[in-house]
Amino acid sequence: MKCKCKMAVVFLAILALIVPLSVGCGKGDGDRVTIVIGEITDLTGPASPACLPVHYGLVDLVRYFNEEDLIPGVRLKLVTYDFAYSPARDLPGYDWCKAKGAEVIFAIMFSTSETLKPFAERDKIVIFTAAATDPILEPPGWVFSLGCQFSQMANTLLKWVSENRWDYEAEGRMPKVGLIGWNQPATQDMERGMSRYCQAYPDKFQWIGASKPPVGTQMFASDVERLKDADIVVPFGYSAGFIIKTYNEKGYSPIFIADSTAAAYKRFYVNLAGWEALDGFLTADAQLQWWNEPNEQIDLARELLRKWRRGQADDLIDSGSGYGGGFICQRIILETIRETVERVGAENFSGRAMYDTAMNFEVQFDGHPKWYYTETDRLCIHHMLIHEWSATQQTLVRMTPDWLPLVKE
Repeated sequence: MKCKCKMAVVFLAILALIVPLSVGCGKGDGDRVTIVIGEITDLTGPASPACLPVHYGLVDLVRYFNEEDLIPGVRLKLVTYDFAYSPARDLPGYDWCKAKGAEVIFAIMFSTSETLKPFAERDKIVIFTAAATDPILEPPGWVFSLGCQFSQMANTLLKWVSENRWDYEAEGRMPKVGLIGWNQPATQDMERGMSRYCQAYPDKFQWIGASKPPVGTQMFASDVERLKDADIVVPFGYSAGFIIKTYNEKGYSPIFIADSTAAAYKRFYVNLAGWEALDGFLTADAQLQWWNEPNEQIDLARELLRKWRRGQADDLIDSGSGYGGGFICQRIILETIRETVERVGAENFSGRAMYDTAMNFEVQFDGHPKWYYTETDRLCIHHMLIHEWSATQQTLVRMTPDWLPLVKE
């Protein structure tokens, strides 16, 4: 009995020594350090048709990095918060991710990233976002964009249309340009950038204004009437399908151009407006060449879809660019984590270390120009492609053989 008591005391003493060591390695998973990636996205709200495939792409990319041990000594863990496209849930989502241990966050919506920018700087948490607006970029801070600035994509499309689609001699005038979209930061950013660009080239374009109904609007008859004389119309985001449908029903047929988010809503737009209404629609693409184009990253995304989401694969490909585009651009997040770990070691990974790496990060994937950040530039993508929506082929057709440099104001 005495012996047993002594053994118990010895066991407790050893346990007392072990427990603090275990707590110190609390981030670990066996012999690997766990790095938590937070995600704030829309899984159930109006943007979910585009955001869900992007989410699946990130889930599978994290799984791929873990299974292939692409960051030795590290296990990546993804925690996801559904903010349901409600700005009131931006900060609760951020606090939730932070409480889960995230030192890196992917916030898909530009508006979310704008809201969280000062909090990220305060807490030293790096935020990546799908695309950028002026407040995200200036002054440069703790939010990094995985895409292009909306106005730059629109201006690049305008330049291309003026050189390839608009016959100034036959028309005898310059095209009238207008914008319709929900009244939100990205729409305002596009309006500012496009209006300034048109004013800078008064012999090429006539800016006739923007119509910005409240967020959530799905009836655009009055907005279309306001801009019925426009020759080039930019319908923005989720609402673009409703806008194009309304133009078609009223018998107006401008040239439609849109940023890269449009391709993520492909099936949603087709189901809503139909291929005939969408025929000739020109959209930018900053990340994904397209599912039918040979590309190493697209091939990998398709391979993982077939492997892990056999029942969903065709559906996700048909939905648009969300899975593939998200898969490619979100790889920037994981590659930045990998480079940070290589630089400071897994045990020393932190938001601050990630930030220092990101400011000097660059990568080049097969078939893409070099993507990079600098200490003053939070846009890593500086080129884009243009695709045309074809009713005949019922897919997107690449119009630019080479990547186009983004047109700045």
